Amino acid sequence: MTSTATGPKAAGNQDTPLRATERATEILSLRIGSGTYQAGDFLPTERVLAAELGVHRRSIRIAIDRLVQSGLLTRGANRRPVVGAGDQALPGLDGGGGRKSTSRLSASNLVALIMWHGGGPLEHAGSSQQRIFWGVNQSLTQRGYHAVFLDLGGEKIGSEEYNAAQEAEHLRYVQKQGFGGALFYPYAYQHNHELVREVSQTVPLVLLDRKMEGVDVDWVGIKNRQATFDVTNYLIEQGHRRIVHLTHFEPIASVQDRIQGYLDAVRLSGRPDVPEMVIHMPPYENHDERRWKIMDLLLRLPPDQRPTAVTCVNDYVAITVVEHLTQLGLSVPRDVSVTGFDNIVPIMPNGVGLTTMAQPYEDLGKQAVEVLFRRFTNRKRPSVSVELDVSLIVRGSSGESPDTQ
Repeated sequence: MTSTATGPKAAGNQDTPLRATERATEILSLRIGSGTYQAGDFLPTERVLAAELGVHRRSIRIAIDRLVQSGLLTRGANRRPVVGAGDQALPGLDGGGGRKSTSRLSASNLVALIMWHGGGPLEHAGSSQQRIFWGVNQSLTQRGYHAVFLDLGGEKIGSEEYNAAQEAEHLRYVQKQGFGGALFYPYAYQHNHELVREVSQTVPLVLLDRKMEGVDVDWVGIKNRQATFDVTNYLIEQGHRRIVHLTHFEPIASVQDRIQGYLDAVRLSGRPDVPEMVIHMPPYENHDERRWKIMDLLLRLPPDQRPTAVTCVNDYVAITVVEHLTQLGLSVPRDVSVTGFDNIVPIMPNGVGLTTMAQPYEDLGKQAVEVLFRRFTNRKRPSVSVELDVSLIVRGSSGESPDTQ
C-alpha cells in the first residue's frame, strides 16, 4: 500500500483546553494506527509534541494518559511512553517510507476513513476532512475502536481517473486486511460501484456526503436542499430580489440539491419580481475570464438591474466572487451581498466575515459511526440514509438589499 495515513494539522492556539486535548489524543492515535509511530518506538517528548501540535503540555500529558489506558501506549517508570507492540499485529499498513505498523490492535478494531486530506490556508479550526476525522475518532474511541485515516492523495483532488484508481486501491486494501469497518467519502462517485458493493458484503461500509447511484449501502450527509432554501430565503427577507445562485457544473446529488433549494425558495417566495438565475461555472482549472463572462455581463448592468446578492455553492467560490467584485469596483455587502456554504472559511482575505451555511462536520463523523455500529449489530437490515441539519451563520458579507437602503 503506497498511500500515507495523514494526521490533521494543528489549528493553533484557538482551541479550548478540552478541544486541544481531544485533538492531541486523536492525532497521536492516528499516528500510531497509521504506523507513523512504530511499535516499540519511544514517543517524542511532551515538549516536542506540544510545540508541534500547538497545544499546552498539559493537553499532551492528558492525551498520553488516555492512550495508555486504551492500550496504544505503555509507560514505565522514569521513561517516555512506548508504542505498544503486543502479539496482535496489524499487517501491512504502510505509514510511509515502506515501514509497517504492528500496534496492539488487530485490524478488526480499526475503522478506515477513506478520504482526501484536503484543507487550505484560509480554513479555521481544521479543514472539513480533519473535523470529520475528529468526530469519527472521538466516537470510535469511546467504543474501544480506533480510526485510521487513509489519505486519497495529498493536498489537491486529482483527475476523475486518478481518484477512481486511488479509491479502488484503498477499498481493496481495507477488504484484504480485514478492517472492522470503513467510512468512505467518494470523489470519483461515478466509478467503482461494483467494487463498493463487493467490499460492503465483507466490511461494513458507510458513504459520507456523496451518494453513489444504484449502490445500496448506508449513507450519511446533510440537508443540502433545505440549507440552500434557508440562505436564499434569508436574502429575500433582506429585500433582495435579484439573487444569483453560482454553482459548479457537477452532476453530484449535493450540488444538484443546492440548486433545487435555491429554486424552491425563489418559486415559493410568491414574488414575480424574484427571477430564477442559476449560473454554472465552467470546469476550468484556472480562474480565467471565461469562468466569469456571464457574471460580468450581469454585474456590469446598471445598479437597478444587476444582481444584489450571490449565493455560492461553497465558501471558496464565494471568496473568488468577492475578489472579482472588488476588481469591478463593487463593494460587499453595500452593492452585492455574498453567501457561501460549508463554514470552513469564516473570515475572507479582505477581513470581512462570510455569511454561510455551517456544516456539522464533527457530528457528521459521529453519526456515521452510529450508523456503522448499527450495521455491525444487523448486517442484513436495509440500508439507511441520514441527513443532518445545517445552520445559517450571518456575518459581514451580507446585508439589506441596496434597493431598500
